[in-house]
Amino acid sequence: MEGDDVTLLCKTKTTPSILSAAFYKDGSLIRAESTGHMTIHHVTRSDEGLYKCNIISHGESPSSWITVTEKPTTTAPPTSMSPPTITTEATPPPPSSLHLVLRLVCHLVVFCPYFISTLLMVSLCRHRPTGSELSVSMVMAPLSPAGQGLDDEYYNINVFTTEHHF
Repeated sequence: MEGDDVTLLCKTKTTPSILSAAFYKDGSLIRAESTGHMTIHHVTRSDEGLYKCNIISHGESPSSWITVTEKPTTTAPPTSMSPPTITTEATPPPPSSLHLVLRLVCHLVVFCPYFISTLLMVSLCRHRPTGSELSVSMVMAPLSPAGQGLDDEYYNINVFTTEHHF
């Protein structure tokens, strides 16, 4: 954890005595220690990395990754002088009557034109003639006989109306 001390120990399996060792981080030499161990005081995130050691005439150790975790934050208990504090999530205040009235008016302004236009459309559709009731009238008048050399006073005009149902 952050702030803790970490000690790295470098020893061989065959030699029980303490030997001088060189310590490396990410391939770069940190320092050589005659005691065979190295302590990193008050570790931080910058101390994370790949560590290894080398003992002359015995060889190099396998690399080991060191991870530094964040120390959890702790809160101090309240003293007797200060009253305890209660932390709550922010809750919206209850709606006021003015707010409710404005909301109702807004809904009415939106709903009323829609409702009125719907009623008009339904009314127009109900009173529209259906296909079987449609009729077309055509009035046909005969040509004036004046162009045919007949006398106008003897001409009798007949008007014909033809109705077609579809």
